[in-house]
Amino acid sequence: MEKGQVIIFPTDTIYGMGCQLYDKVALERIYEIKKRSHDKDIPILVSSIVQINVIAKYDSKALKVMQNFWPGPLTLILQSTPDFYNKTGDKTIAIRIPDHYVAIELINNFGPLRTTSVNISGEAPLNKIEDIRKQYGDVVDHIYGEHVGHYIGIASTIVDISNGSIKLVREGAIPFEDILAVYNK
Repeated sequence: MEKGQVIIFPTDTIYGMGCQLYDKVALERIYEIKKRSHDKDIPILVSSIVQINVIAKYDSKALKVMQNFWPGPLTLILQSTPDFYNKTGDKTIAIRIPDHYVAIELINNFGPLRTTSVNISGEAPLNKIEDIRKQYGDVVDHIYGEHVGHYIGIASTIVDISNGSIKLVREGAIPFEDILAVYNK
């Protein structure tokens, strides 16, 4: 993936639109393509907890949650490391490890990816490759995994654990009660 490029690829939940982690030009393109407000950050997909250590801080409770639900459809909001904050200005970041071989292969090849759903902000995500190609084929640089159907079609659950407590941000594929049970163990 070259600088400035935006790609679409399958994840374990829904298709994602993404770019390399520190590529500001491509990130701005995603905001424009989606007509997304800049006050909504774009989550980060990583392939391992080791990759998280460079960009986020977390405690032992957060680690338990990660080890129990990742890879999988759970997005955690964590505090940024000072280095990541200095590079991006983001005090907190939403992170997850997807359970899909195409997404993991892309992350392993290009590093962590800023990734969001494939849709105009506020509209339902597109999950059919035909619809994605029709609406975004001429807008993005590449669409990966066109012949893979391994996804659940439900967005990830988002939980904020950035300040030492746990808060549900969005109910998704994993029930909040299940996450809470692991967090409070």
